[in-house]
Amino acid sequence: MRFFAFTLFFLVSPSLFLSAQKGTHVIQVDQQEQIEYIKRDTLPVEIKRLSPAINTIYSEYNPILFKDSTFYFVSLRPESFSDYEKLFDEFWTTSIYWSKLTMSGFSTPVPLPKTINNSKYYNCNFTSNAERSLLYFSRCLRDTMLELKCELWESKFSNNKWEKPRKLSRRINLPGTTTTQPFLVEYEDCNILYFVSNRKDGIGGLDIWYSVYKNGRFGDPINLGVTINTEGNEVTPFYDIEKSTLYFSSDRHNSIGGYDIFYSEGAFSAWKTPQNMGVPFNSSKHDFYFSIHPNNHKKGFFSSNRLFNSSFSDTCCHDIYQYEWLIEKKEEEVVTVDTIVDTISRVEKIRNLLPLTLFFQNDEPDPRSTDTVTSRNYISTLSDYLAMKEVYKQEYSKGLKNKAKSEAEEMIERFFVDSVQRGYLKLTQFSEYLLTELNEGKTVEITITGFASPLHKEEYNRRLSARRISSIKNYIAQYNNGVFLTYLNSKKLIIKSAPKGKTMASKLVSDNLQDKRNSVYSIAASLERKIQITEYKSK
Repeated sequence: MRFFAFTLFFLVSPSLFLSAQKGTHVIQVDQQEQIEYIKRDTLPVEIKRLSPAINTIYSEYNPILFKDSTFYFVSLRPESFSDYEKLFDEFWTTSIYWSKLTMSGFSTPVPLPKTINNSKYYNCNFTSNAERSLLYFSRCLRDTMLELKCELWESKFSNNKWEKPRKLSRRINLPGTTTTQPFLVEYEDCNILYFVSNRKDGIGGLDIWYSVYKNGRFGDPINLGVTINTEGNEVTPFYDIEKSTLYFSSDRHNSIGGYDIFYSEGAFSAWKTPQNMGVPFNSSKHDFYFSIHPNNHKKGFFSSNRLFNSSFSDTCCHDIYQYEWLIEKKEEEVVTVDTIVDTISRVEKIRNLLPLTLFFQNDEPDPRSTDTVTSRNYISTLSDYLAMKEVYKQEYSKGLKNKAKSEAEEMIERFFVDSVQRGYLKLTQFSEYLLTELNEGKTVEITITGFASPLHKEEYNRRLSARRISSIKNYIAQYNNGVFLTYLNSKKLIIKSAPKGKTMASKLVSDNLQDKRNSVYSIAASLERKIQITEYKSK
């Protein structure tokens, strides 16, 4: 029964579960040193197991708290609590529950209606929009080989009830594979659905993928890449949009035992090297389903089967834990030489990022428009661009064979990784530095220059360059729930625009509309479609 409980918790095939337990991962010496350091360096974090109102002797996981103090989670337990049914796997099920967090604690959990918790399935692994009017969740069944296969479903809340769920398309639910553990991220002009799958063309067993939802449909899923996904398993994604940070669990990377919680800054398939969350978030057992309190970033939840849980067996089942970073009393700030050096260092770091270059698809945003502004955020243009990588490889290598074809595809791959994705990572770092400067009372002026490839007439390209600058302005205005708006409105943050059109484009770039390989898909043309943050002044 312990094996069954754990397998159900993951909702993947037993073969994947067993491969994760065999310890085939070879740990290098430097990795082992890092792991030992992580074990010793206990963080100032208080961990508490949630009360018996939430945790039972069975498994509870996937904790999400909403702004109105409604708490959703999933529980694996027998359909009834008779001694007979506890003994047999076929009487166990997973359901999604909700509770209210009040000053006196959690209210008695109530399962979502049978519209969602259909007894034919294991219903689990959910995500919702902020208003809880849309729910994505997993439904799992055993196949003919008795392995669990999961698919993603959606339901809308209308007229005070959940509508009949609809299974997502085959684009998301690839036949013959498991698709589970969704997490929804909402942007101004598109949504991103992160999820876990063992579909083909992945990197390991279970990988984290994402799909862009726009204009009523999901785009083709894209793997988060080798920075996040390993030859092992990566699961339970949670994305903090305010900090542009992904939290997930992995049985590889620098795990101190079992599955550990990691974090990485970035988005889509552009990520910094994942960092282990450390002790006490992680233990020698399995730790996952990390989430953050919506009203207090110092608090949050995760699930673990570490010792001293509520189960009838030490490590068979999972409980939900709450964490809180301990806030030490701050001493009165004293300006010292170190403080001055730190300030100088930060300004130098900002200037070292310049020129900060960000790239765009051909004629984006808003193709064929003559406007100089756009409602689109650079984030959504980036997601569209990254989704086109395979098309760029195909078109740029068209007509080539063998080594020449492979080299052309590799050139495109390197451009997307080294230029497109790296540019976004630099933008997130720049945004953090900029916010720190403004919070310290500085007045900052930045200059953004826009460029275009030479495919169109000069005036059209100037307007296109202006739209590209506008998308970055939208990114800044919407960053971290609009944290820069106060500074923009008070003129503490000033953004100057310099749309150049194609006047700066290399004469070596083709302007022949009939030659799309060179005028659209080539590296030379791609390098011209950009904006640059070129100047930074702080006083």
